[in-house]
Amino acid sequence: MKFDNKQQKNIVNIISADQEPVFLNWRDYKWQLKHSIKDIETFEKLTDIKFSKKEKSELKKTTDKFPISITPYYLSLIDKDDYLNDPVFKQSFPDPRELILEKYDMSDPLHEDKDSPVAGITHRYPDRVLFMISNMCSMYCRHCTRKRKVGDVDCIPSKKEIMNGINYIKNTSAIRDVLLSGGDPFMLSDDYLDWILTELQKIQHVEVIRIGTRIPAVLPYRITDDLIKILRKHHPLWINTHFNHPREITASAKESLRKLADAGIPLGNQSVLLAGVNDCPRIIKKLSHDLVQSRVRPYYLYQCDLTEGLSHFRTPVGKGIEIIEGLIGHTSGFAIPTYVIDAPGGAGKIPVMPNYIISWSTNKIVLRNYEGVISTYKEPDSYEPIFCDRNCADCKLQLKLDSAEEIRATGIGKLLADYDKTISLTPKGTNRMARRTDETGTRSDVVVKIGNSTIQHGKENNRIYLMKLHKSDIPGIITKLELLAINNRYTKIFAKVPISVKQIFMDNKYIVEAHIPKFYKGNEDVLFFAKYFSLARKTNKNKKQMTKVLKIASKKSGVPKSLPLNTDFHCKKAKLRDADEMAEIYKQVSETYPFPIYNADYIRRTMQKNIEYFGIWHDDTIVALASSEMDLDMLNVEMTDFATLSGYRGNHFAIHLLKKMEEKVRKRGMKTAYTIARSVSYGMNVTFAKSGYTFAGTLVNNTHISGSLENMNVWFKNLVK
Repeated sequence: MKFDNKQQKNIVNIISADQEPVFLNWRDYKWQLKHSIKDIETFEKLTDIKFSKKEKSELKKTTDKFPISITPYYLSLIDKDDYLNDPVFKQSFPDPRELILEKYDMSDPLHEDKDSPVAGITHRYPDRVLFMISNMCSMYCRHCTRKRKVGDVDCIPSKKEIMNGINYIKNTSAIRDVLLSGGDPFMLSDDYLDWILTELQKIQHVEVIRIGTRIPAVLPYRITDDLIKILRKHHPLWINTHFNHPREITASAKESLRKLADAGIPLGNQSVLLAGVNDCPRIIKKLSHDLVQSRVRPYYLYQCDLTEGLSHFRTPVGKGIEIIEGLIGHTSGFAIPTYVIDAPGGAGKIPVMPNYIISWSTNKIVLRNYEGVISTYKEPDSYEPIFCDRNCADCKLQLKLDSAEEIRATGIGKLLADYDKTISLTPKGTNRMARRTDETGTRSDVVVKIGNSTIQHGKENNRIYLMKLHKSDIPGIITKLELLAINNRYTKIFAKVPISVKQIFMDNKYIVEAHIPKFYKGNEDVLFFAKYFSLARKTNKNKKQMTKVLKIASKKSGVPKSLPLNTDFHCKKAKLRDADEMAEIYKQVSETYPFPIYNADYIRRTMQKNIEYFGIWHDDTIVALASSEMDLDMLNVEMTDFATLSGYRGNHFAIHLLKKMEEKVRKRGMKTAYTIARSVSYGMNVTFAKSGYTFAGTLVNNTHISGSLENMNVWFKNLVK
């Protein structure tokens, strides 16, 4: 057996002396874990470092709260002749100062637990999540930001627990990046880690998986050839290591990094700035150079977190700035980590870097370099920026962000090519295409907050819709809505508000277009107000047709006759996996719609909030859809988004869907159901009339649907029996 150093050999000899004769292999990571040092006495025995009775007493108090666990490998790196100043000792051995609790210390400074929608998941940033898949570490670092969890029972989450996290990722389409952490993911067995990576890579919207690990620094022998074979299967895979000092980059550590890099895995390193360990420009510079030699790019240099028990490790932020000053200009740019503060309260990582801008005017900027040389950069006098209003569809820049295709079929060849999914060729610029949403389903109308109230507005409907008024915003919201309308040249404001604020809107020249009694929690009425900024918008051009539809609907009013669903069809609640098929149905049925239901991601997002979708299935194919949008606070529900494929109309599917939805929402405690239906649609108005709904009024030229602005009829029903 070959040992890296004399101390490793001594430690093996001491351990083996007290054990039954067994074959000991220093490079066997399981042996390393089995013989981890977990008490002061064993530490003393293996290192010949002795502590006084008083010191042991203080250390015992520390380990009672923050346990000790050091791999024999990492222990062997300690310089026992100068252990009090040794960086490995300080990172691995308990210090009584860990029990000092400063007034600004927090158990969970990064709010990982508060930002956890399901166990094991922290979702702080929009497009990525932290997924803690193991509660085990090969070593307990004394500077750990999750120190609150050190000492919890080491365990591996069950497949059921892991699947809960995977399902959250699967159901949250905004997530494109998953960071696996813990504990340490490499403490899992090869097979279990392989299963997790496989399940994550099945999720279409997950573009990249990262693994955060301390293993190469504290237990490099875990990076086995078998593990490498598994990791190779799961590209694109990124790994972030955690080295804090050049002394940690041993021959064994370099070998583990070589294996990972040779497997085609991009490697980064995250260091923590620790007082007495690496708070020196020379140390960090040498660490960075050693890392890049091993094909590891320095990624972050973290300011030490405000975790309980870490006050003795913290440096002033100025020390970190000083270190970065010692790197910029003095070494390669890719060898310089970004110095960040992971801000308390879950605010995320904030870069904190030296300031190289000395002054600034309208056409010049004064800069200094790393040597102190001061220079002036002349800015252009005639630059005309492209104003960005987030309306990408009209942007002059070439926003072709996907990779260019090396071979692209065009014309009829596109239809003949087996590799191309195009099924038709449509001339650009037609009115029908102009009315459609873009490929992502994004529309110009947006839902935003004004104060505590929710509104929708945009060019699609050329109006503002006050969807949910918070009474604390009265009366100021009246002025804000009008200014928004004037600035955007909208021709209508449409407001759904409690009757208790009726007079304020009437005084501001709003008119009532519809009225539903007992709308809010089964008590207060709601009024649908309108204010017009255009005579044409106010003019009801389809009054004759609308009257005819209402007359026919009134004749059908009442409880519909029992119409059992044909046995070839079945009605049930839709699930997240159905979203893509649902979006395609909505695309076929409506050319335009006030909300982006053509977008499968939009459907999935709303499913996870307050909207339940229901469908009619013919065998395994959806042929009709509807949704119930619940206000869980005010106990009312909008029955909406009805769509039936053309070949299946005439089967009264809307009535069956409505009945099914009513059954479900009653169980959820909803007291009032309503709908806003196209005034010219015989089918929808008759459906609600036959189902016991009462006509409440007409919203004139209210909604851009099926290609033009249309009148919408409001119907309601009391669900309380």
